[in-house]
Amino acid sequence: MTAAAPGRRVPPRTLPRRTREVEILVDILQGDRFAGAVILGGPGMGKSSLVQTALEISGRTADVQTVQCSPNLREVPYGALTPLLAALPELTTPVEVLRALQQFGQDPVIVVVDVQHLDAASAFVLAQLVQNRAATLLTIGTGSLSRESGIAALADTGVLSTIHLEPADLNQVRRQCTGVLDGPLTEAAVRTIHGMTGGNPRLINAYLASAHDQGILVRTPKGAALPGRPAPWMLLRAAPDPDGRLIDTVETMHDSLLPGERETLDLVALAGWAPRSLLRTVAGEHVHDLLDAGFLREGDSPDTVGPAAAIHAEVLRTRIPPGRSYELYKRWHAAGGNAAEHRTARSVLWALECGQPVPLSEIMDAGYRALQAQDWPTARAMAPLLSESQDPRAALLVSELMLVGGRTWAASTELEELTVRTTDPNLRLEALSLMALNRVRTGDAANPWAALPALMTELRERLPQHTVTPPSLATLVDMLVHDAVHLHRPELLEQAQLLVDDPQTTDFTRAIMLLMQADALAMAGKPDAAIPAAERAFELAATVPVFSARFGLDALVYLVLAYTAAGYTDRARAVLQDQRGLEPRQWHERSGTVLILHHLVETGDGVPVQASAWLEDAVVELRHHDPVQMLPLAEALLAPQRAAVTVGLPSPTAEERAAGTPCGPESRWLMSLALFSIAEDRNPDAADEGPPLWRRILDDPRLKQDPVIRQEILFSLILLRDPVDLDEALLEELHGIATVTQGPRSTGIARALDPSLARDPRGLAEAAEETAASGAVLPAALCWSRLILLHHRAGDLRRRGEALRRLKHLQVRSGLDFPPYIAGALALGELTAREQEIVDLAAQGLSNAAVAEKLFVSQRTVEGHLYRVFTKLGIADRSELRDLQF
Repeated sequence: MTAAAPGRRVPPRTLPRRTREVEILVDILQGDRFAGAVILGGPGMGKSSLVQTALEISGRTADVQTVQCSPNLREVPYGALTPLLAALPELTTPVEVLRALQQFGQDPVIVVVDVQHLDAASAFVLAQLVQNRAATLLTIGTGSLSRESGIAALADTGVLSTIHLEPADLNQVRRQCTGVLDGPLTEAAVRTIHGMTGGNPRLINAYLASAHDQGILVRTPKGAALPGRPAPWMLLRAAPDPDGRLIDTVETMHDSLLPGERETLDLVALAGWAPRSLLRTVAGEHVHDLLDAGFLREGDSPDTVGPAAAIHAEVLRTRIPPGRSYELYKRWHAAGGNAAEHRTARSVLWALECGQPVPLSEIMDAGYRALQAQDWPTARAMAPLLSESQDPRAALLVSELMLVGGRTWAASTELEELTVRTTDPNLRLEALSLMALNRVRTGDAANPWAALPALMTELRERLPQHTVTPPSLATLVDMLVHDAVHLHRPELLEQAQLLVDDPQTTDFTRAIMLLMQADALAMAGKPDAAIPAAERAFELAATVPVFSARFGLDALVYLVLAYTAAGYTDRARAVLQDQRGLEPRQWHERSGTVLILHHLVETGDGVPVQASAWLEDAVVELRHHDPVQMLPLAEALLAPQRAAVTVGLPSPTAEERAAGTPCGPESRWLMSLALFSIAEDRNPDAADEGPPLWRRILDDPRLKQDPVIRQEILFSLILLRDPVDLDEALLEELHGIATVTQGPRSTGIARALDPSLARDPRGLAEAAEETAASGAVLPAALCWSRLILLHHRAGDLRRRGEALRRLKHLQVRSGLDFPPYIAGALALGELTAREQEIVDLAAQGLSNAAVAEKLFVSQRTVEGHLYRVFTKLGIADRSELRDLQF
């Protein structure tokens, strides 16, 4: 076990206070509407803590009698009540038992624990007490009560209230974790914990304590993304190893279930996601109760179920003895569990652990499925089994497993030897691609196709007499090796398309070509053409485990960037929303990348508050794990906020970054440097010698064929400038680029910055309405800002005020914070605190005299303020004050 991390110890038990449920239960205990409550929820949901808290608040802890039910006493008449009646002579009739219970005084509180095991005779007696209002009954149960239960009948008739304790949602998990750790967590960590624990409060506590002790739950080593913020807690990996605390917690929860329920959960832990019908055949009908108790959850199809808490299943799997596992496997196999449609990575591993013969193709498919889901426990367990094979493709998969396991040197050595040994050019290409991917993940290359040429050159020295790659790739590889590859983009795209269309091309090569096309076309200002390629690559990632394991995240990035560059933000949001449903280990692996993509999509039209939080968390997560080199862009996007809270120039400066080693794709790296430079440009300490870095980057020949990058640099520059200081030539330059770039985003920018509208108030207003109607909020806001400034310079205050009100209405409707250029235009209509106070009262219908009396000022003062407001906002009538949104 890893040594405990230094710092604050995590409290072993801190269950969340369920405020709403506590209030309900206190009302029941203090009122007379209900005679008690049935409290249902899975083990670890905090049922006992809820009851204890409510009893303390209501002052009824002194007259509590507790009845503990158990499966062993379920068929014994009055078995549950026996401990209460132990000192009395044998009682055989309900009347005798009722009379005996009166010894506990007037209206005692009887707490029944594990009510699902309550015997029928005890249930009848307790029901009589409750119906006569001779006792207050609080019953605690797991899952749902049988319809035949007398307690369930009392709940159905309204005598008892029913309280269901559901698993914690994301916000409740965040509150619990923040309370335990005494500090915030990253969004990625909260979502991972929620997925790993299923929102079970007891599991969350055990998870936090074990993760902290093992040193994988830590304060971010480099602090918060912005100065002055508390360093959030983050997870270095998705889950702690099973330790004594987690094992005790899982076993305690498991022991509270019926034998058939425990067996069902054992099967799910061993086989992974499974059909209800198969589980019913092997272990009986228990799925419904386990769903109610929060142990299982439904998959994409209601017929398929899996563990609600991944950590529960993983720990449980380690506690099943081999003999028990083998016995369950025989029954699973007999019921058809090994059919292809039921096969999962875990079920294949289960078969291997039980000594069953499994074809190598199935083992490899399972290995890639485990890699696809980032199911490292399953993937690691398969590595030694695959190592026994002499098949070179098995060696390829073992190398991949070593790469993700952190054994990069050993994996790279094995891959290099494999490329030398094999005579299959396609297999050699796959091995080379894995080495290229590793260079991307370690920051030594921008993308796989940028790393491939150097690797191939190195390999040719060892294989002078052999074809390094398939012949169909030779021409394209020669182009990639060329120093001025950006000058040959059309020829490169043509060769890539030939390979995509060639039926002899393998799926693996085709997928790489599609990604290359999507990247090159999007940056060339043709996102509409890039989208089909990106969509095909993404579809391959969704359906082919081997490609998903290797390039799934790249496919996601290129698809979202293509949608965003074109302006199809709704499509990008839909793709990212699906990422929220990933299994927790896969989410943890992708979280930093997904969060920065969320920020890019949501800030295309402004900056919602949530997007800023996503960006800060993305920077924190990407500093730890950046598989597709998105950190430079994330930090550059955060630079304006950092500059606003930092004195002096940042360290390193944009110029110092430019002198360092490039990171990520060249165009994205240059854009990051430009954004850093733009943020520094607003700093009074910035050097004033020569053209700024952003200007030199815009003039760089390497970006001439990347109009999308140049467009985004200029757009950011304009939006971050004060409108008074803006050079009109920049507007014209951006307009020129936007007019030749595809997609509704560029169309909106071009419409907003049309030079012919510079002195055309009606044209600017029409352009604002058109772009707003198309959903392009920022271009619409730009149009209104230009119109405001046009009227301001002309001294037409009434029309300026009308445009100000339209812009403010757009901001309120969109819920966005506008950048400095638009905020500067809005500031022309900003009201002082006193003006706002007077406007609020006048808008309520108060006369000037009444406003003056209420504010203890003269009526002339009120009239003077209103005159300035009317002038500032172009208002002619007092009734217009009611519609103001300033």
